[in-house]
Amino acid sequence: MRMPPMELLKTDLIRNALQRPLVVGALQKTVPRMDRFLLSVSRGWINTGMLSVALVETTGAKSGLPREIPTLCMPVGNAIVLVGSNWGKASAPGWIHNLRASGQAQVTFRGYKGPMAAKELSGRSRQDMWKRLVEYNPQYGRYQEQAGRQLPVMLLERVS
Repeated sequence: MRMPPMELLKTDLIRNALQRPLVVGALQKTVPRMDRFLLSVSRGWINTGMLSVALVETTGAKSGLPREIPTLCMPVGNAIVLVGSNWGKASAPGWIHNLRASGQAQVTFRGYKGPMAAKELSGRSRQDMWKRLVEYNPQYGRYQEQAGRQLPVMLLERVS
């Protein structure tokens, strides 16, 4: 019986592996590079883990240069939700600062490639979405524990 990709994240094997610094370090160095390539050539359909991963291009808040990152996401209709987990590190990833500064991104995800407006969720809307996110991908809960900060949650919606 084949296990759906997001269910794989809920297994003890994956949970234990993602708690080992050596494993996380190796993943941080290899997965983003491979995902950037795979997502680009497949219009957002294929990535290394066959999980929900979007290719997000922002404009650097300080540099003004384009910054492209592959990141886990949760699809919600035509929108996607991103978590600034930075692999559970104490600091937020750079793309969070870029999205806060510009409020927009170019996104490639499951056949869609185009502009999306970004909004950081707070208060009740963040709490409600956080519950859905942790149910969808339990790793977010573990990242939250490791980070020692509230992980930012961004809702990206297509721009018509």
